Amino acid sequence: MLSRILMLFFVSGLALSCQPASADESHLTTNGQELGEISDAVERYDNLLEDTYAHIANGKQITDKSYTLDELQIAESQVDYIVDAFLSSGLTINDVDVTSTIESIIPDAEGYHVSAEVTTKINHQHVNENNLLVQDTCWWTDSHTLIISRTSVQSPYQEDGSASSQLLEDTRIPESIAPAEPNSRLSSSGMTTEEALAARVVNFTPSDGARPAGRPVLPDFMNGVRYALKWTDYPYSGDDESDFNPDYPYFGNNCANFVSQSLHEGGAPYHTSLSINTKDKALWTPNLLPGKPTWTWNNADYNYEFMKNNYFNAFDSPWMDIGGLIYTDWNADGTKDHAMIVTQCDKTFVNGQMIMNTYISQKTNNRHNIPLSVEMGLAHQSHPNTIWYGLGLRWQS
Repeated sequence: MLSRILMLFFVSGLALSCQPASADESHLTTNGQELGEISDAVERYDNLLEDTYAHIANGKQITDKSYTLDELQIAESQVDYIVDAFLSSGLTINDVDVTSTIESIIPDAEGYHVSAEVTTKINHQHVNENNLLVQDTCWWTDSHTLIISRTSVQSPYQEDGSASSQLLEDTRIPESIAPAEPNSRLSSSGMTTEEALAARVVNFTPSDGARPAGRPVLPDFMNGVRYALKWTDYPYSGDDESDFNPDYPYFGNNCANFVSQSLHEGGAPYHTSLSINTKDKALWTPNLLPGKPTWTWNNADYNYEFMKNNYFNAFDSPWMDIGGLIYTDWNADGTKDHAMIVTQCDKTFVNGQMIMNTYISQKTNNRHNIPLSVEMGLAHQSHPNTIWYGLGLRWQS
């Protein structure tokens, strides 16, 4: 896929001045030719990632002989666990599109440190519990740091003797942990990633978070689900301010903010008063004071407690039904750091067992209807001790 470049050009010819790696290397700049080579190298890596998905998921051979062994191994390390998450969930990958947007380039004596936003879009299908074929599309965007060689190298697999800039490293930047203070009074113990994956087997009894009889305490909760799907979909499939609804405030970290927006759009009213205490756990509003939300609105830990006390039931398992919420404690320190909303849920058979497939949408980082098992795989790479918590929407007879 074509790599897009968001950089600042200077008026002196075609030269693009980039931040030097150090004062001693201030002479290092990126000219138009080098910029083209870097863009070509990133696009080439996008294509390699797509080929690697097809190779691991469907057994297709990588026919392009220009890749080095190191590049093949780097791509496999980025793809293997994601493919496993799809296949172990009974999901067949049909098509993959990877697109990188170059945000900045920092040259050093050896090569280039490229900061890029990498978006992965996957079309997949499965047979649900009603024996119906379901086709879905999901995508996610993460920041990556790519290291690309300064001098072109020849792959040992190239037959024409040509050379190209080589990818040396790909590091995915982990999802951030928003500043918080411990607040949780644990009403559920949550689950580790391994425990959660083992708990998704459905034993033909109502599973955690499954929809009971009656009606929901938020009758219009599906409006919130549709809102979450809309504002994580193209053209809002990023985390810049332009990717958010201007009717709500935008912050540096927006996971709980986005969950709150979705719940408000689903019928949950603001909880306000004349108080100026933003940490009042009974209040829930994006603007208690000018530009100041309550912590229950914009902090994952406080948001969990508010939602549990008003609209949701707490579960150890994160396999929630549509409209449910999922929270993570990245470091297993007792404080919830992240929030997401469930935008789809069904069941499928894998190896003779019926399992739950929950799909989530979120901001920071943007996720559009991706399988929870994939989000668990992504999270495990940078937060291996993550604890997962579920909130199931409360229903009443």
